[in-house]
Amino acid sequence: MSGDITLNKTEQLTYRIIEDYRLGRISRKEAALILNVSEKTIQRRAKSIREKGLPGVKHGNSGRSPHNKIHTETKAEIVRIVGEKYYDFNLLHAREKMIEEGRPIVSYGTFYKWCISSGLGKGKRRRRTSKSRVVRERMANEGLMLQMDGSHHAWNGTDTWCLIACIDDATSNIPYGRFFKSETTAACLKVVKEIILIKGIPDVIYTDNAGWSGKGKRDNFSQFKRACEDLGIRIITTSSPQSKGRIERAWRTFQDRLIPEMRLAGVTTMTHANQFLHQCFLPQYWNVRNTVEPLCAATRYRPIPEHIDLEQVFCMHYDRIVTSDSSITYGGDRYKIIDRKYGSLKGKTITLHKHEGKPLEAYWGHIQLSIEKLKPIKHTWLKKPA
Repeated sequence: MSGDITLNKTEQLTYRIIEDYRLGRISRKEAALILNVSEKTIQRRAKSIREKGLPGVKHGNSGRSPHNKIHTETKAEIVRIVGEKYYDFNLLHAREKMIEEGRPIVSYGTFYKWCISSGLGKGKRRRRTSKSRVVRERMANEGLMLQMDGSHHAWNGTDTWCLIACIDDATSNIPYGRFFKSETTAACLKVVKEIILIKGIPDVIYTDNAGWSGKGKRDNFSQFKRACEDLGIRIITTSSPQSKGRIERAWRTFQDRLIPEMRLAGVTTMTHANQFLHQCFLPQYWNVRNTVEPLCAATRYRPIPEHIDLEQVFCMHYDRIVTSDSSITYGGDRYKIIDRKYGSLKGKTITLHKHEGKPLEAYWGHIQLSIEKLKPIKHTWLKKPA
């Protein structure tokens, strides 16, 4: 080694202690204790300084390029790809996508430093401080309790949609979710119906105090509760988002990962978004990376009883009283009951079933009645003589 020798503070301290050891001022054990190394290392460094002088304190590889040094071109290429293609991904997510594409990649620590120094990467989410809460253990069985909620967000970057889904408290599995224009009763009924068709009937649904779940005064506020009671599902409501934290935390992950994934896939419409959610995001990412095994293997999902028709359960039910002329009213229209084999139904309560996109149906208990819509009555007013 030639030229000027520059030592950092650690190397300066090492040189002084080794010299003290060589001159007999301190013992080898004391030198090892001060430098926090083994006595064998003290002996080896003393030999190196004796043979080379001051340069002996330097590491043997000092001034050399490491054999695994990454070329500047590799760094520039990685930073360029992240800036052009993965600018709205978190850095861990961006690195995962690049690995999936088969691109040469570096360790996450190096990748993170390169991106941060280039001004890339999302800022950390600032969480509002809240009071301490007791951690609740997961339910033991799959299907014992589902947490249900809706998340309003600009999922395609422009339009605000509502993603409604349920998450299993025991496993964090999301059996079904769907994008809707808003969080309506009909939308929530569709989600629960699909879950029952896929997995079976759960025991409990845990949700917030929204109108569709049976709270408040929103139109059709009791329909969701009525449908669940018909299937033996218990509804538990809460006013605290923290109490259903599993679904709330899932929304943070969805907003962080699903939005850039859909942008990368060119998803712009709600139909395409639902296809991407069901075919890609849930089966390939969420249900693979974010689920756990239940404490008990036995499932609590129940099969659909043979006498239950889900089409009739998951529709809107409206009770009406039959008038003296065997008619009922709904939505400003009059309907006449044309069945005569059951006699007069005056004063009886019948239930109207309203299916989306289908004609209105009338039931007296379990008996379906035939009805027809009556033409509106036109009133003829007599004009006063001039």
